[in-house]
Amino acid sequence: MAINLIRLVSQYLTPQMIGSLARVAGIDDAAAQKLVTAAVPAILAALATAAAAPGGAKKVSDAVSNADPDALTKLRSAIAGGNSQVLTEGANLLSGHLGGGGLASLAAALSQYSGAPQGAAQSVIGAVSQVVMGTIGQQDPSNWSDASSIVSMFNGEKSAISAALPADVSKALGASGLLAGLGGLGAAAAQTATSTVSSAARSAGTAASSAATSATSAASTAASSTVRSAPTPPSSRSFPMWAIVLIVIVVLVAIYWFMTQGEKPAEPAKQGMLDSPVTVEYALQALPLRQA
Repeated sequence: MAINLIRLVSQYLTPQMIGSLARVAGIDDAAAQKLVTAAVPAILAALATAAAAPGGAKKVSDAVSNADPDALTKLRSAIAGGNSQVLTEGANLLSGHLGGGGLASLAAALSQYSGAPQGAAQSVIGAVSQVVMGTIGQQDPSNWSDASSIVSMFNGEKSAISAALPADVSKALGASGLLAGLGGLGAAAAQTATSTVSSAARSAGTAASSAATSATSAASTAASSTVRSAPTPPSSRSFPMWAIVLIVIVVLVAIYWFMTQGEKPAEPAKQGMLDSPVTVEYALQALPLRQA
């Protein structure tokens, strides 16, 4: 049965407690509040991942069992007194479960989300880690006394942890492996954040594309209007006027030439042999006389 660790841990981290923590970490109250709100589900998710690893559940169970039962009261007094050493101890405690690289990834993601320096984010993580361990230790031992109980407890808290984890933090931790203990829930949260950003980018790209299309259409319309309004130049294939005049002149000259040739007087025919000066009589004398 889920015990809602998010609510229980958050109840301990009162505005007065967060204000004292902000002064020790050297950040303003607003940044500290944002940092703590994101750190609670992020640390629980990282511990769920550590518990899901081979041997990890027993290690978390032993840490809760060995914790000082009065740890929460002492932590409040130390922070109110400005003791920063307690923050370092809490960070080292969490590093023992996540490894140095896991702690650094967590601090970087929370620093980016809250705007606080990474060193301050790691100090707040140290304080919240001790609150988480102390809160688990105050629950019924059946929830944490052995490895199987710890795994069962975190499995019952997955939905609440995923719901409380900010989308930006989930996205930042997606590649670190610290959300693997949440199963598909952590991946779904990161995918939702990514989808939201992608949708916004697509919307902006669509708007820009529409604007570019409108501008192109307007330019094309203007160009078409300019082309239609421009005077049409004379066709280079039309027959030139001078050629027509020349043809007319040539035709007229030809007609005149044929007409003048038809009116020329005919040449007199040449006279033949009968026009010679030989007389008829001479011709007759030359003929032989027929004898009777």
